[in-house]
Formats: sequence, structure tokens, C-alpha cells
Amino acid sequence: MRCSHCSRMAAFGAAALVLFVQNVHADDHPMLDYLSVSVGGFSNNTSANMRADGAVKDSGSRLDFSRDLGQGGTRTLPYLDVTWRPWDRHEVEFTYYHDSNDSSRYLNRTLEFNGDQLAVGAQLSSRFSLDAASAGYRYWAWIGDRGAFGVSVGLQAYRFSLKLSGNAFAATNNNEVSTSATRTARVSSDLPDPWIGVSYRYQATDWVRIVADAGAFKANVDQVDATLYNGRVGAEFYPWDHFGVITQYSFNRIDADVSRSQFRGDVDFKFKGFQLLLKLRF
Repeated sequence: MRCSHCSRMAAFGAAALVLFVQNVHADDHPMLDYLSVSVGGFSNNTSANMRADGAVKDSGSRLDFSRDLGQGGTRTLPYLDVTWRPWDRHEVEFTYYHDSNDSSRYLNRTLEFNGDQLAVGAQLSSRFSLDAASAGYRYWAWIGDRGAFGVSVGLQAYRFSLKLSGNAFAATNNNEVSTSATRTARVSSDLPDPWIGVSYRYQATDWVRIVADAGAFKANVDQVDATLYNGRVGAEFYPWDHFGVITQYSFNRIDADVSRSQFRGDVDFKFKGFQLLLKLRF
């Protein structure tokens, strides 16, 4: 009797699963997914500069990451994108990528960094790390036969760390060097910033979809006064119903003045490049 009951429960569960899958597949919006997971590579070109003041406002030198640190250029980073549309017009999305790099460069000018002076001619070693994540909500205000237009809100969060090691010195009143030693200085901070944006999807053919998103906002959040811009445009190709390939170009920029205990100064980060992702969708 117990086995018979188990069999009926298993049959009921299987039938419910079939109905669920059929309902998902019966969605009459081919340009929108119910659930998707995309992973792949982000060919990220970083353009960044920073001023780290330390205790005295506006006292730091502006660091160009490419010229002064050798931290510029393009690196391929792992990238994750997850979307979920639990209701017809409501969708949430999460993205994440990480970057970390070590570099060394000889200084051709004196730098003031977080209260330390780094001497001309010193070998400057740097380590930069970044975690970038976003969480957003999208409302599809208009849905047609092949296209959809939506509005979105969300939060873009960056967490960065920069460590410099080089020859530091202290000067007398006559600008003569009094002491010199190898010093290490480090700054880090979270950079949260909300955005408001628009989204567009277009099902060009049964196996090709066009994707476009853009957003911007300026806000002061937790002693971070920041302006954010983001956008992406690309195409998705589906040789199979549930598996596809995404090719898209992404751009993100944050320009922020920060007044926190662990970092006082400003940053201007730009992250841009092509993404090639494999997508599983339902």
C-alpha cells in the first residue's frame, strides 16, 4: 500500500513538472526568457585614474593607471549573468566579474599617495583588484510580437583595492630629502551607485535576438558621491532551443568622490569591451 502511495505521489510530481515546463515553453514572448544563466569571457579594457588624499583633502597626486602604474590594457575576465522573469512583465538580473593584476613601473615624477611621497626614479610595484556586481529589476512596459521595451532600476557595486610599494621620502623645509625608505601604502573602498535605465529586446529571427540596455544616475550613497553610466548592445544566437551564444559590447563608468575612513579622494573607472558568453535558457 505504501509503495502504491509513493508511486502515485511520484506520478503526480512528474505530471506537475511536465505542466510547469509546458507552461514555460508556452510563453508567447520569444524575445524574453523565463530563466537564463550566461557564463563566459569579458575582454575588459580598463581606463582608470585615482587621487588618494590621506588626511589632507586634495593633497594627493592623480594617478593614471596606465601611465604611472602599468595597470592599463585589456585582460579577459570571467563573467556571470543570471536573469529570472517570475511574472510576465517583471524581471530581475544579477551580474558579476572580478579583476586582479600586479605590475611594476619606474616613476618619472614624484607622487603623493595617501600621505606618502614616492620618489622620482623609484621602482613602483602595484597590485589592483576589483569586484564588480550589479542587481537590477526590469519592468517590461511594452511587449509586442517580436519586440519588448522596458524600464529598469538597480544598484551597481564596485569594491576595489590598490596597494603601492616604492621608495618613499620625507622632505625638510628646504625641500631636501631627510629620510628615505621603502614604503607600502594601500587604499580600498566600496563604491555603491544606483541607476535608472531602459532596455530593448528584438527577436530578429527564430534563432537571433538583439539586446540593448542603457542606464545612468548620480547619487550620494554612504559618503560616496558618484555618477554612473552603463550600457550594452549585442546579439544572441540560438542554434538550439535552450543553448545559445552571446556576443555583446559592454561599457561601465563610475566617477566618484569618496570621504571614508579607509579612503579619501576620488576615482574615475571605465570598464569596456566585448563579451563572449554561453547561455542556458528556459
